[in-house]
Amino acid sequence: MRINLIQSKRRSPGARVALALFKMRTGAYPGPVLALTYRPDLLNRDFRKYIARGMSGAGCWSRGEAELFAAFVSRLNSCHF
Repeated sequence: MRINLIQSKRRSPGARVALALFKMRTGAYPGPVLALTYRPDLLNRDFRKYIARGMSGAGCWSRGEAELFAAFVSRLNSCHF
């Protein structure tokens, strides 16, 4: 069984509008954002703070280094995000 990330009733109205606008502009839904907004009760602000902290350069890497590393790993995983 596959989860229908696009038709989620749990997504806030604001998130639905933002996703619709994104699709109108680019022709596709942003996969990572669909996943993060699917279950806001599980993937709430606390989880998003950890993601932001990890990508902000708060550690020993700069933001650019973190982005480059993420792109490298995504490439290895054949992921286009």
